[in-house]
Amino acid sequence: MYITSNLLKKVHQLAEEQYPRLLKLRRKLHQNPELSRQESRTANLLAKELDTLDLDVRTGVGGHGIIADLVTNTSKPTVALRVDMDALPIHEINQVPYRSVVPGVSHACGHDVHSTIGVGTAAVLKHLAGMLPGNVRIIFQPEEEEITGALSMIHAGALKNPIPKAIFGCHVAPIPAGQIAWSDGLFLPGFDHYLGTVLPQEGVNLPLDRLDAVAEQCCQVILSLNEWHLPNTWEEMETFWGKMQEGLPHLQQFIVYDASTDEEEPSSWHGQFGIGVKAANQELRKLALDRINAKLNPLCRAAMCDYRLSKCGSMPDMVNHQHLVHSTLPALTEAIGLHNTIQLKAAFPFNCEDFAYYIETIPGAMYWLGGADPSRGKYAMLHTPDFDVNERCLVTGTIAMTIMLMETLLVN
Repeated sequence: MYITSNLLKKVHQLAEEQYPRLLKLRRKLHQNPELSRQESRTANLLAKELDTLDLDVRTGVGGHGIIADLVTNTSKPTVALRVDMDALPIHEINQVPYRSVVPGVSHACGHDVHSTIGVGTAAVLKHLAGMLPGNVRIIFQPEEEEITGALSMIHAGALKNPIPKAIFGCHVAPIPAGQIAWSDGLFLPGFDHYLGTVLPQEGVNLPLDRLDAVAEQCCQVILSLNEWHLPNTWEEMETFWGKMQEGLPHLQQFIVYDASTDEEEPSSWHGQFGIGVKAANQELRKLALDRINAKLNPLCRAAMCDYRLSKCGSMPDMVNHQHLVHSTLPALTEAIGLHNTIQLKAAFPFNCEDFAYYIETIPGAMYWLGGADPSRGKYAMLHTPDFDVNERCLVTGTIAMTIMLMETLLVN
């Protein structure tokens, strides 16, 4: 570990001093959520916060994105932190003073927390600028929920002039506040998407509602392939995170199947259905397609139908850079405590992350940031209408991200 104990204490002190400001900012963001491609108010609020830190701030990057650079020496390396900004089309049911004021929209995935940690990290590092052996770039990314924001930011130059030597990210998670979970391999899976189309066999005349019924049957048999199901309660989630820490062999070889017809516009989707496949590696994605075909072939033949599957999208796996994780782990452990640093030996199979696109270009690592406080009814269950966090995670996240950015600059 290159960070000294005195510097570590200073980071803790500065993060604590920032907490009232961060609490206010997180609640303001939480109250005013914006969907992907609509994050203009969010961007304006974040830009104003960053302007007070006297950073080099660029707005309107890749849509509503922001890049904030803390430059200490242009001849020295740069490291980056990426945080996201957008909300979800989920109506919040929490009865808290800072609940969403936008009907049908809420920060149910914690991006308000992430953006606030971005500001907190920038503020702490600004205070320590004279001690930094390099530069820091904070990337505030829009459109993560649409999986379009990372590529938009990259194409707009987020990883250029200069090219960062590494990039970090964190995502709030349903584990106790104060904890951070890490992995030195697969963090989140990518996916393959297919469009399925059911057609009558040659010479067979079938009504449209019959094609729709067969499409629905196709979805049901595909879903029946699932061994793993998203935990719905805090107790189920605790158990599942325990399995991830154990690294059960069959969990390390997971495949998760999704399949559905278009419930909103069924008339425009006669005989069609969507398929999503997440898996622990590319070989398992291919195996999943074989299994799907093995299920659909007899079903469609019995219904006097043919079917075709057209690949319509994919995303790479989000795999942490092993050396980067291990080179910063001693500093992270010292910063938040050994008992709060949790190793995961299997990935969470149900979500994906467009952070994967950054680490196709430069080394990167993402971490799970504990946000749950069951004693206060805050479970940090992602994409749920009662999502909320213990806001002390703002301090934990700021300390952790600051320490890992600094440690990476200190490592030659």
